[in-house]
Amino acid sequence: MSDRHEWQRDAAVWLAGRSIEAGLPAALPAAESRLSRAMAAFRGWQAAQRHETDAARFAASVRGRVEALGGGVRRVDRAPDIVSPPAAGPLALMVVAREARAAPLVELGVAAGSGRELLDEPCDAWVALPADLPTSRYVALRVVGDSMVPLLHSGDVVLVALDLAVRPGAVAVARHPAHGYVVKRVARAGAGRPGLSLASLNPAYPPLELDLRTGALLGPVVLRWCAHGPAKPRLAPRP
Repeated sequence: MSDRHEWQRDAAVWLAGRSIEAGLPAALPAAESRLSRAMAAFRGWQAAQRHETDAARFAASVRGRVEALGGGVRRVDRAPDIVSPPAAGPLALMVVAREARAAPLVELGVAAGSGRELLDEPCDAWVALPADLPTSRYVALRVVGDSMVPLLHSGDVVLVALDLAVRPGAVAVARHPAHGYVVKRVARAGAGRPGLSLASLNPAYPPLELDLRTGALLGPVVLRWCAHGPAKPRLAPRP
């Protein structure tokens, strides 16, 4: 249009505008429908993104709280590998095998009755240990009950280090004179009371008082296996 006069250019623009206006009524509903669908899809995508972000933040928060409550307990999200010991016998004989990359497993349940002595329990299976665990005396026990949820669940297997000291705030196995073997978080007793306080993570369970003259600390829990289901232990070669 560079070779036309100014009035001709204006006329061409006016005619083009009229042509566009004439076509709008027919095209507008379809355009609005497409725009509405696009906006609805975009809002759905935004909601999904917010939901995923919120879910990730919540999961991270829960993991952080559980790790803080765990007092250094390592998490393994599967059932332990079961290996056969060189010979069956009482736990007292099995637990001395410091160099084996396995630990004796006692199906007694940590919440055993007060009349049973752990070291007298028969042991005919071991659990394979991660290769990076330091050499020590370990014993594996199966948890019974829900007093330590969300950290531990009934059926989990915990690994107790018999040669490590139990520090305040650690999760440990203790022998209580009235309740038998329990797994609890250990804290100092309140002012004016001797011994230790054994706290559950589940608020439905009150803390227990442990007098070390009649009870004992077995050791801290350093690892726990949790399959969160009826998964059977996998067989592994003998260490």
